[in-house]
Amino acid sequence: MVTLPYHEDRMHDGIAPGWRQTLDRHHENLVGDLTAQMEAEIGSSVGRAVAEARMHAADELRLVVLEERARANESRRQLSESLNQTLRRIRQTSAEHETLQLLLEDSALWSQRAVVLLVEDRQARVASSRGAFVPLEEEDADPIALSDAAAIAACVESRDPVVALAAPGEVSPVLASALSAAGGDKVYLFPVTARQNTVAVLVACGDVTPAPIELLCEVAGMKLESYAVTAVDAAPDVRPTENTPLVQIAGPKTEAENKATTWTRLTPEEQALHLRAQRTARVRVAQMRISDSEALRSGIRTGDIYSTLRPAIDAAREEYRRAYISQTPTMVDYLHLEIMRSLAHDDSRLLGKDYPGPIA
Repeated sequence: MVTLPYHEDRMHDGIAPGWRQTLDRHHENLVGDLTAQMEAEIGSSVGRAVAEARMHAADELRLVVLEERARANESRRQLSESLNQTLRRIRQTSAEHETLQLLLEDSALWSQRAVVLLVEDRQARVASSRGAFVPLEEEDADPIALSDAAAIAACVESRDPVVALAAPGEVSPVLASALSAAGGDKVYLFPVTARQNTVAVLVACGDVTPAPIELLCEVAGMKLESYAVTAVDAAPDVRPTENTPLVQIAGPKTEAENKATTWTRLTPEEQALHLRAQRTARVRVAQMRISDSEALRSGIRTGDIYSTLRPAIDAAREEYRRAYISQTPTMVDYLHLEIMRSLAHDDSRLLGKDYPGPIA
């Protein structure tokens, strides 16, 4: 064995620890630098990944927003076009019953169930319905007294839309059960006004969008006004002038009798009764056209309207006889005139051979 000199052994022992410390420091520094570099690279990579993910998410979100906006615009465009078409169709109608029937049908876009009520003398009659749980034309032949239906009365009197519950005291027991199967559903009532009078009410229920329905009812009211068929209408073809005798139904009269029955010679009470009779005749015939449109078309095709609408016509005639014909000898059978004009288009042959003619 070789033995180093004493001083060389001491040098070796002194130098070796210094190299190890230096190497340890370099190693630590290297590890620290590599760790920091790796963390920086990882942080940078994560940052880029997050940024890319955010950009991708933002792009996807923008795409979703644009798609939803496009769908919403298309939906609005379709609804707007549908509403415009309905408004055009209402403007093109030529009779009261056509306007109200179109109002009922086209409100389907904005409500699941609806009923059209004709209003007269503090009463409302069901003209037609859509989507009701009960076939109202068959179940509810009797009129609804406004005193028994608070919401309907409020709508008629205020001429403003009303929101209420489908409760018997609000819309009558029959309408409540027809519009709300479980009870307690919300109903919307929209007035159809003409010359400051509510002549009809649209009652809607089930996912109702009020704004377009209210607009349709306003347009329908303006169209009804243009027909000049309201109870206060003073047009010459509705209210006789002083020189024009009332239409005689019961048979020929003398000249003196005719003069006695001119409009201006009637008492104010008789004039009011005549105006109510005219309005009643129009409402009853409009109700027939709305509720029994298929039967009416069949009667026109066969030339026998009376046979297809006999129950409705006979009921209206009996009611008209009691309410008006029996009240004054000056009364005119406006019901017959309206049946001729609106149902038979002034062609008496379409009424059929069994039609009884004017009420004597």
